[in-house]
Amino acid sequence: MTTSINPQTIFNQNFAIVERLLQMYQLASDLRQSDLPDYFKQAVSNFWGVPENAQIRCVANDKIAILSHSAIRFPDANMEEGGVDFLLRQAVIMTCTSLETFLWETVCKVVPTLFRLRRSKVDERLKNLTLTLEEYIAVEKYNDPDLRLQKIILRNFEKKVLYDLKSIDQIANMLAIRNFWEQVEETCGEPARNLKRLIGDLLARRNQITHRADRPTERIDVDGHGLRKITFSWVNIRVQATKTLVLAIDEIITNSVEGIDKSI
Repeated sequence: MTTSINPQTIFNQNFAIVERLLQMYQLASDLRQSDLPDYFKQAVSNFWGVPENAQIRCVANDKIAILSHSAIRFPDANMEEGGVDFLLRQAVIMTCTSLETFLWETVCKVVPTLFRLRRSKVDERLKNLTLTLEEYIAVEKYNDPDLRLQKIILRNFEKKVLYDLKSIDQIANMLAIRNFWEQVEETCGEPARNLKRLIGDLLARRNQITHRADRPTERIDVDGHGLRKITFSWVNIRVQATKTLVLAIDEIITNSVEGIDKSI
């Protein structure tokens, strides 16, 4: 049997990147050019081994200071309004990708069990999967039947993207999770309407970022780069809501699989 990484582990690995992006934003926001005392410039020049008259530039905020010499300049654009907001936008994209990966890895892990033990409850779109001859030949080489089924599922759904909340509902159906949002609310204690609103906002913003580079289509306030304004608090609360959803789904799936095992 082929062993696979737990979907929750994969999510945690991807989510760690999101956390680092948010940490970098907190460190790098509100950087401004600062003047260095001469004695400090001399010490830095000696440390770097550059001439004492080398131009040393310093940008700083109340958390960090970044020093550079003339060969490598800190971009002026990063000190404008919204200059490091690209880190927040990347966090939005990475959070959605982490959620997508978790859900599809969970489908691949759980569906083979559902096929074997609860065939009647499997979602219709899985029951009605078809293969081309090329696809059949591609998966025939796998001796493990569960792995074959996983490859078939991925071949049919690997290009699917979570465009909105309906996509999550469809995956919940594939996983045979009935009353999905009610179970999520009961598991995590967070009102389902709040989670749906926050995650729906995040998915919509990801779509705006990937398809329009976050440029508005309507008349709204924009940042110094002509993009939709985005804030740490807006992103962080929706990132944490995504983590809450993933933890709840993982617990629901674990309990569901354990229930199947006890019934056989």
